[in-house]
Amino acid sequence: MSYTTVDEVAGMFPTFKRGTPQQNPPDTLIQTYIDDVAGDIDAVLERRFNEAVQAAPFNGSFTAWVAGLSADAQNVLERVNRYGAAAQLGETLATFGVAAARELAEDCYAHYSDLLGELNARDKSGRPTPSGLYDHLFDSLARTETPRPGFEGVAGGDQPRGQTPAEMGSSQVFGKFDRRGT
Repeated sequence: MSYTTVDEVAGMFPTFKRGTPQQNPPDTLIQTYIDDVAGDIDAVLERRFNEAVQAAPFNGSFTAWVAGLSADAQNVLERVNRYGAAAQLGETLATFGVAAARELAEDCYAHYSDLLGELNARDKSGRPTPSGLYDHLFDSLARTETPRPGFEGVAGGDQPRGQTPAEMGSSQVFGKFDRRGT
């Protein structure tokens, strides 16, 4: 199962002419590049999101799980697949003497590596990270970072004597200078 098309991958190279008898490389080879990269993506998805695949309603059906992904998740997979296949296509075009294709292929490969690393929850050195940028798109129970503070409070040393947490807008029961029962 691939996530992009030959048209999308070939479109990354505006000067690449398709549909002629002399087209080199042929669409079948470009499709092979797409399928190769899709296999890498599937391996990452199956390893990282196995719990989501095993849960109801998918009950272990990877194909059903992928089909049930949101449009945003599908767009991420398409982009990863497109950049990975475009990197391979660019390397092939470079062997035919298209000098600019090599530079574009290197750029596509850099984007592909970054995107696959985020999907795989790996840093640039290949070490695991606590979560990937796209986890929330593929598993509804994935930990999602938030800009909201996890804990709120007043330290006490930074408030005048006698000031209560309620006066600062905090909701904790006790403050540094609160005395109950006296």
